[in-house]
Formats: sequence, C-alpha cells, structure tokens
Amino acid sequence: MKYLLIATFLLYSLIQTHVTVKPVRTGAHSFTIQWISFNNSTPGKVFIKKIAEDEYSIQGEQRDRKANEYVTIKGTFLNRGSILKFNGKIISKINSINGGQPCELNGLSIFKASGKRQYWRLQQMLNCDGLTTDYIDIYF
Repeated sequence: MKYLLIATFLLYSLIQTHVTVKPVRTGAHSFTIQWISFNNSTPGKVFIKKIAEDEYSIQGEQRDRKANEYVTIKGTFLNRGSILKFNGKIISKINSINGGQPCELNGLSIFKASGKRQYWRLQQMLNCDGLTTDYIDIYF
C-alpha cells in the first residue's frame, strides 16, 4: 500500500510538470475599470508582448478625458493559465473616490480568470480609500 501511494504521488507529480499553459495572445487587449466603463462604452487598451517563456510585458490605459479619470498599467506578468502574476504599477484616478486623488498599486498583484469569464480580474480590489472596490479587468 505504501508503494502504491508513492507511485501515485510520483505519477501525479510527473503529469503536473508536463501540463502546458496556453500562451496569452500578444497584441492589443481591452482593459477596463468599472467606474469609467459604466459611463463610457469604449474600453481602454493594453498591449501585451512576449518577452520570455510564459513571461510578458503589459502597458496601457483606459481614460475618460472629459472627466479626467483613468486607470493605467505598466509592468510584466507570468502566465499561469487562469492566473497572471503581475509585477509593476497600476494607477487609478476616479473623481468621486479617494478624494479624487490617484490610487497607486506597486509590486506583485494577481489577476485571475474564473468560471466562464472572458477576462482576468485584479484580485487586490480595495481602493486606497479603504472603502471602495475597484474591478480592473484585462480581457482575453
């Protein structure tokens, strides 16, 4: 029985190391924060470029120029399938949130696609004001 458990574990480990992650499509992708998308049907854009095996650069924004509101993103991410491990900077500025001041998120963040959603959603959703939830999405 002991050997069967060990063999099962080794087989499972072998299978997991050979599971390939589907590459992320490079080029332009839609990018949104719900506060701008609610009033503006035009999504922002990010540009994704492959820089290494399962590693990509990303840069872009969504803006409402009339209201001077925006969300920007710049950095790199590791593709883990339904999870993107992002490292970089995300800045959002919405006039009615955080006293109208920019909210800056630096360093490691996680984007996750779940269920049948066609986007990865930022999992660190709390705005700098400590009260507001931001939905920042990168579409497939």
